[in-house]
Amino acid sequence: MRRVLGAACLAAALLAGPLAAQEEEPDPAGILEALLGSLLGFTEVKPEELERDVAEVGGIAFRASVPLHFMTRAELTRYLEEVLRDEYPEEKARADQRTLVAFDLIAPDADLRGMRARLLEDNIVGFYDERPDRRKLYAVSDDRRLTPANQLVMAHELRHALQDQYLDLHRALPDEVGDFDDRRLALISLLEGDATLVMERYLVRRLPGGVDNERRLGDLDLSEMALPGAGFEGVPTVLQAQLVMPYLAGRDFAMAVWKRGGWDAVRAAWSAPPRSTEQVLHPEKFFAGEAPEEVVLGYRPDGGTLVKEGVLGELMTRSLLGAGAEEAARGWGGDRFAVWDVHGRTLLVWASSWDTASDRAEFLAGARARFAPYPRRDDRGFSVFTYGARRFAWGESDGRVILISADEPGLLEKALAAFLDNARKRPG
Repeated sequence: MRRVLGAACLAAALLAGPLAAQEEEPDPAGILEALLGSLLGFTEVKPEELERDVAEVGGIAFRASVPLHFMTRAELTRYLEEVLRDEYPEEKARADQRTLVAFDLIAPDADLRGMRARLLEDNIVGFYDERPDRRKLYAVSDDRRLTPANQLVMAHELRHALQDQYLDLHRALPDEVGDFDDRRLALISLLEGDATLVMERYLVRRLPGGVDNERRLGDLDLSEMALPGAGFEGVPTVLQAQLVMPYLAGRDFAMAVWKRGGWDAVRAAWSAPPRSTEQVLHPEKFFAGEAPEEVVLGYRPDGGTLVKEGVLGELMTRSLLGAGAEEAARGWGGDRFAVWDVHGRTLLVWASSWDTASDRAEFLAGARARFAPYPRRDDRGFSVFTYGARRFAWGESDGRVILISADEPGLLEKALAAFLDNARKRPG
């Protein structure tokens, strides 16, 4: 169930923004029920009718029917406990937590696994479980009804079930590609964006005006709406971005693919998905086949045990820099990070490449500005920032931006000296 762990279905919250003038504390599902049911005349439908409509508006046929199952909120809580136990055990969560702390994306005392569990429970209103021994579609409804708002959610999730019939969602990426890895976020953005686009088409087909409404799909701009607020209080920005952005950026990406080649092009993208969130955020790079650069770190600490490695990517780089960082992250060309346990301490090395020298300089300036509230000293061309026991060293080497982070001062000093020496010896 890695897709659900990566991005829970926020369909009701996402569509409530464009459809209604929200109050300060809106109830997205309640807004949709009122709009669709009372004002726009939506009625309940049978599951088979919904499946037929999803196939029609999405331009791709189901290979097999997908039965719909209902569960209550209480059953969802128990179900998610099982999912987290099987798909996100404590060991995996600790590895993610050490990584995000090393990037200064969450606080050292944060309960990452607990926050993710709460986000899922607070925001899921329907889902498709793609695990090979399950492959089931669920609507969360205490009264076991396909209400108007539930229809939108299940249209979205039915599209995921259809995707799974053409692409094995559970095995689409190796297990070692984590939930915060750029490669998984790129795939999830395609899947969620496609399902969101189908959900929109289902919505406008049922509104007064029917098929004629579909020409207005391109006018919807989900990126400008307020993010859903339920369950987001006190949640780090990186978790909000990981949960919500695949819908927003993914929808715009799916729309760009659809406009270029229709549903055949979208179907083809399932088998050849974007290779980075850079391609998602800038579809022209996907169409041009501009793949990310393969970055090699060229460093490993003595006595270190690898905890996590992967790609941060443009989307998570935005989170790293903070609000308003879109331009500073735009020139991303590729990256690689690794996190090691060194005698109980944590060491991170991250190397990122950039399209041009000016892109690299802009990003490095943004990174230093992001860490500016911490005390700083300069050392061999690197800026070393201190926050408690943690150290963050930002600089350049071999034309790349380097971040070295450690929670023990001596470990960072040793890594910085060794990394720079290794970089000098590496052939150009």
